[in-house]
Amino acid sequence: MLPNLLTGLRLLILPFLVWAVVAGAGWAALALFLGAGLTDILDGRIARRFGLTSKFGAMFDLLADRLLTLASLGALMAAGAFAGGWIAVPLILIGRNFVVAGLQQVLPGRDFDLPLIEHPKIALNFLGVGLLLAPIGMQAAGLWALAASAALSAATLAIYTRRALPELSLR
Repeated sequence: MLPNLLTGLRLLILPFLVWAVVAGAGWAALALFLGAGLTDILDGRIARRFGLTSKFGAMFDLLADRLLTLASLGALMAAGAFAGGWIAVPLILIGRNFVVAGLQQVLPGRDFDLPLIEHPKIALNFLGVGLLLAPIGMQAAGLWALAASAALSAATLAIYTRRALPELSLR
């Protein structure tokens, strides 16, 4: 299926993205990041448009999304993009992904989606990483976009945890 091939391509891009970020090849890193983002947009649209959705495809896409977040933010941390207290921003974003993944594992079938918060959070995350990667002097704007994404991430995490607590209580 084409959507899964696009998702697989996103995974294949990740090592090259990490290398480009750590090597300081800003334009190459940005191009690879944007290419990975494009595969994310296309795989979902194609799958829905042509009725090619599947549980495997949804899981594979989610895995690729989380690995893109981990790889891009991890590489930026390794490259020193987050000085001082700014290091909390990528740690919140990465940590939130692990906690939500855990909740989804423990409570399968439970809907952990808040589109009114999730969509702006994802857009701010993508914008922030893109601005940090681009060698155009927009690092401060990138940091603030990621900080806003981290704030929304913390909010969604609090909501998801509150919703899940009754089901997670020991009986």
